[in-house]
Amino acid sequence: MLAEPAGVPSARDRRIKHFFTPQRPAIAIAFLAAYTSSIAALLLLAELAGNLAATVASAMLIASLLKGLNNIVHECSHHAFSNNRAFNERVGEILCIVLLTDYASYKREHSSHHRFLGDYARDLDFQLRQPLAHDRVFTWRRILVHLATLSFLWFYVPRVRLTRREHLAGVGALALVFGGLLVVGAYQAALALALAHVVFLAFLRFLIDVVDHGGIYVSGVDELYKSRNFIVGNAVVRWMLFPRNDCYHLIHHLYPYLPVSSFGKVHTILMEAPEYRELRHRATLHLASRS
Repeated sequence: MLAEPAGVPSARDRRIKHFFTPQRPAIAIAFLAAYTSSIAALLLLAELAGNLAATVASAMLIASLLKGLNNIVHECSHHAFSNNRAFNERVGEILCIVLLTDYASYKREHSSHHRFLGDYARDLDFQLRQPLAHDRVFTWRRILVHLATLSFLWFYVPRVRLTRREHLAGVGALALVFGGLLVVGAYQAALALALAHVVFLAFLRFLIDVVDHGGIYVSGVDELYKSRNFIVGNAVVRWMLFPRNDCYHLIHHLYPYLPVSSFGKVHTILMEAPEYRELRHRATLHLASRS
């Protein structure tokens, strides 16, 4: 961690503390409405365009929005999406149904990720992804092999169990949506939603895990070196890959309860610390220098 006198909060930490207040539920609801209405608009756009290129482009954008909803679940699990704890829990539960998982399992697995980062035996988030070898350096060749063979789907498509109430509700809800689109003849919209949910969202989840921890998922090193920021210079690309400002993943591991809207400001403050400033914060998979 960043070097500080034992037991004495630094001036830097006192400044960062001011950013720990999440937004009000009304603002959080506005974000949710923006995500859901954008998905609906993209489905309509795919159908009106009526061609494969527009359908694939819409699917990619929808996947980015679904990734944003997935990240909101993550924020809810840290009680950082809203300043109302009960609201966070309810939103997390509902969004998990849409994403074909369940909130209780998500919280348990993600909590273990923070407690046991770098330990495949105890980090339940990464346990099933051990064959992807996030503890080894990622190369373009390794990434392209996973993409060309679609092997990443095995690790990132939701493992649905219809014996679970939440999974059954999610499958039922998606079946109604797909069924409705097919009944009205909106085949391009149905294809866009299927591609977004099954292929492109899984791809984004794979890619984000690679840039968050790829090559540095190891135990026995300081917390500062087990996660990375991956700040893409192009604002549009950054928004598509990191719709909830999660390109600052190192900051999240250092301050798990910090709202995403404050990541950029806290990054600026942390750049005053030499050991943090020496890390490579721009988009690179290389391990930062520790000298």
